[in-house]
Amino acid sequence: MENILKQILGELQGIKTDVGDLKTDVGSLKTDVLELKTGQARLENGLQKLQKNFIESLDVNTEKITDHIDNRTEVLNKRVYHVESDIERLIRQQGS
Repeated sequence: MENILKQILGELQGIKTDVGDLKTDVGSLKTDVLELKTGQARLENGLQKLQKNFIESLDVNTEKITDHIDNRTEVLNKRVYHVESDIERLIRQQGS
């Protein structure tokens, strides 16, 4: 009977050790999950900043392109005006 009690006690101590190990493992898992959540939050914040910077950069570049095209269009319009003026002048000279 004493051997059986010692055996049961040994088994209980083994179970107690296993439960302690499980508690340690669960604590580690909780820490890992918390770190993952923190990392995810950092990634989401970084993504929001990246999107905001991308949109701002896109706006700036679009404005630069628009200004460049407007300037070139203005130059071309002036050239067309001068050519049309010269054509009108030549037509009037031929008619007189």
